[in-house]
Amino acid sequence: MKFEYTQAFDLITEKVGEELAKTGYTRQKVAAGDDKELVSLFTGENVAYAVAYIKDRQQMVLRSCAMTEDGPDNDWKTLSTWLYDDVVSTQKDAESIANDFCEGVSGTVAIRRSKQAKQKKKKSDDGTADPHFLAKRFITYFPELKDEIRAEEDGYDPFRGATFAKEHIAPRLVEFIKTANEKETEKMAGLFNLQYSNGDSDTRAVLTAVLINSLEDSEYEKLAEYLNDETALAAKSIRKYKGREVKPEKVKVKRPSKFSTLRDTQG
Repeated sequence: MKFEYTQAFDLITEKVGEELAKTGYTRQKVAAGDDKELVSLFTGENVAYAVAYIKDRQQMVLRSCAMTEDGPDNDWKTLSTWLYDDVVSTQKDAESIANDFCEGVSGTVAIRRSKQAKQKKKKSDDGTADPHFLAKRFITYFPELKDEIRAEEDGYDPFRGATFAKEHIAPRLVEFIKTANEKETEKMAGLFNLQYSNGDSDTRAVLTAVLINSLEDSEYEKLAEYLNDETALAAKSIRKYKGREVKPEKVKVKRPSKFSTLRDTQG
């Protein structure tokens, strides 16, 4: 008997959700995107799972990625893919897919995946997180930073953390704080608190001397209301230097490849 792909997706999502609930996962609401796929999202402490149906390929897909303090890191990896053509597929086919996906999110492999994600997360948050890592944390708020970070990575070695923050993050932060409501401001302050606590000395300097000092008094006071004691003390101390020039970073510009040099010469 014909079983529509929407019915199959709901069945698979329900069974995967039941399996994940056993280990503390929660199903999250997913904002409606384009009409190319259906997606359900489940998040745990260290790993996120997504069940998707890609309409033009007629595929049911199970994906996973690591969790950060701001949610899934969106570096999704495909764990399993099944063809589901609802012209010929049946409920039995959907149940087989559900069983396979449930196996993929449980058992020893899933436990190992969670441990690896936890270790990776701990390594990033052990007090040595650098300005490069910090810049990526702001992608949650300013998605366009993703391409700008990639351009910075391609153009400079090492990553110019302070310069990048001043040119790309600070202007957006100012506009964000101006229009943010209390909840949004509190969440942004939470990012500052966590990254100040976990960051190395360069990261702390970027957060305070560059980003906090990019704010005018009214914006700073709005953010400061939600800063914890450690971050607030550092912010207060650095405010007296607002307006002073920060010593530019010494950077090593990447040399063009031999191929590009030869190409330019021949042109």
